Amino acid sequence: QVNLELNFYMNKTHEWQYCSLGGVIRVKIGSGEDLAHLGELDEKYWTVLSCPVADMQLDRRTLELLDSDKDGKIKVHEVISASEWLCSVIRDKDSILKSESVLQLDNIDRSSAEGERLYGSAVRILANLGLEESEISVEDASDSVAIFKNTVLNGDGIIIPATLEDEEGRKAVEACIATVGSVADRSGVQGVNAGLIESFYAACADYAAWYGRSESEAESI
Repeated sequence: QVNLELNFYMNKTHEWQYCSLGGVIRVKIGSGEDLAHLGELDEKYWTVLSCPVADMQLDRRTLELLDSDKDGKIKVHEVISASEWLCSVIRDKDSILKSESVLQLDNIDRSSAEGERLYGSAVRILANLGLEESEISVEDASDSVAIFKNTVLNGDGIIIPATLEDEEGRKAVEACIATVGSVADRSGVQGVNAGLIESFYAACADYAAWYGRSESEAESI
């Protein structure tokens, strides 16, 4: 028993701080290092082990991202995964707990693939918005329409006339929009997707078949 307890304390890698909350002693998450070692904390020290995504006074989109298995609940392992990811891409871990709406680009840890991708995304968003800033805000990253407003190749699977360099291609897209409809591209411009293109060419085939029959009937008269 004594040896087991000694081994437990000798193998501890992080020293936790405690506070009294509602008359109950709880672990205090007060630093970035606390977040980095959250996975080492025994679950019996957690105030709750799960919470719903809905009906919480927190940003719904953030809660949905935390809910990695999409079961409508956020559980301990999902909170731990999120904290580990944050600590892997942010240099100053203490800044994570400051609830700031702005992230300095030089605070992104680019030593990992995830950090490099996060940095690249932030730079691209700022460039698309026409901003030359050393920081990115929640507002900057949230307005997808503004981010993609001036882009043509944005990976949304929708083709707009400006995407095509040849005139025939542009005319085909414009004819498709005029006859079978359109969908909004991320940039806000109307374009066509795979489903609309298939409908358009099916309609063209039907028209060609009908026209062919009409000519044959006219010739036989």
